[in-house]
Amino acid sequence: MNLLEYMRCRNKMTLSEWEDTFEKKEKEIIVLRHEGGGGSLRNGFWDWDEYFLAYVDCETGELHKEEGRIEFPVIDKEETPFQFKDETIYKLRVREKLSEEVPEGALPSKNYFLVVDILEEDAVCPELEEMLIEYRKPVVLQDDILGELTYDKQLKSFEGNMAWLRGKIHISLYVDKNNKSGITKAKKALKTMVLEQEKWDADLRSFAAKELTKLACEWAESDEEAAKITEESFAKRISLSLIWMSSGASFSAYFDDDELFFGHSIAVSGSLKKGMISAKIEG
Repeated sequence: MNLLEYMRCRNKMTLSEWEDTFEKKEKEIIVLRHEGGGGSLRNGFWDWDEYFLAYVDCETGELHKEEGRIEFPVIDKEETPFQFKDETIYKLRVREKLSEEVPEGALPSKNYFLVVDILEEDAVCPELEEMLIEYRKPVVLQDDILGELTYDKQLKSFEGNMAWLRGKIHISLYVDKNNKSGITKAKKALKTMVLEQEKWDADLRSFAAKELTKLACEWAESDEEAAKITEESFAKRISLSLIWMSSGASFSAYFDDDELFFGHSIAVSGSLKKGMISAKIEG
């Protein structure tokens, strides 16, 4: 079975078939819920996931320092059977996921548990409490050019502000805090833009104007206003507010539109290797 066939079979599962992919035997575990999750639509229900950072098996007392998922079915998204808070320790009654062979490209079902019941919120567990304290500590990068960047756990990126020409912009390195090589590459790429900011600023504006001036004229409220919108005036009116950089040196530069598109952001995307690739309005 290839990946596509595997995904189709999963999505066709009924609720009872899906529940049969978990052990019949129930067990108790204590999990450190950190953040993240979401739902996948199946056959008449949603397979809802909440992520955890680590868990303790209550029967053996063993601490498993591996990320995993707690899952439960949702029929009506307005009335979910369980609510889990971020950065909270829970004691749960669960059924463990049965082992299965998966095709290449699919993630193995490791540390997946079906929630039967929440036994305790803010459960006492010294090992997980210690991990939570460590998890909550801010992760900060200091750079002589980019300044101070603080890791945002929700966005999974390093965020900061810095001077750009005669103003300030927000900068974002979209890379996991544990990906040291990725952090180095993203910093290097963004610093290249910063050190050549006059050129990049002009090129980004020019590209956005070339791609979107015609559209801005179509959005204008009158012919008189449209006549005033030229590529030159477009480039002058917009103002850079954010540069987003990935570990692969792909970027998106976001501009405030000065009401050319009634407050929508203008995003110019590309990479250091290929230059500007696209410009569009967002938000």
